Amino acid sequence: MKNIIETLEDSEGLSVFLDLIRIAGMEQALREQGPFTVFVPTNEAFSRVPEERMNELRQDPDKLLLILSYHVVPGQLTSEDLRSIAAVRSSLGTDLILRSSDRGITVNSVPLVETDAFCTNGICHAIASALVPPTIEIVAP
Repeated sequence: MKNIIETLEDSEGLSVFLDLIRIAGMEQALREQGPFTVFVPTNEAFSRVPEERMNELRQDPDKLLLILSYHVVPGQLTSEDLRSIAAVRSSLGTDLILRSSDRGITVNSVPLVETDAFCTNGICHAIASALVPPTIEIVAP
């Protein structure tokens, strides 16, 4: 079994997320720490984001870190676990809303397209769209 980063490296359809993880400086944590549940947007999902916006994000590792932290949840949650939970707290500190029906599982209304890629330090679920975190206000001291 491989860690989260090795699993992403072996998945051609998840390479954009892996690239963004590296830019945001999250690679070491997702390689060595955990367990984590990671909601991974597919390359197809990122293809719908305007190229100009993707380039902006690639140039702003701090903003990228916030966005990607919204896709990571401490702990290992299988698809079976997700079916019985209404919400989970992301590493960003904000909640993700889960819904389950006979058509599948959604996180913040985004469908899971592949589930339960088990890793040595967690689990990955591929999702059909990137998750957009709520606006974060930073208050200066």
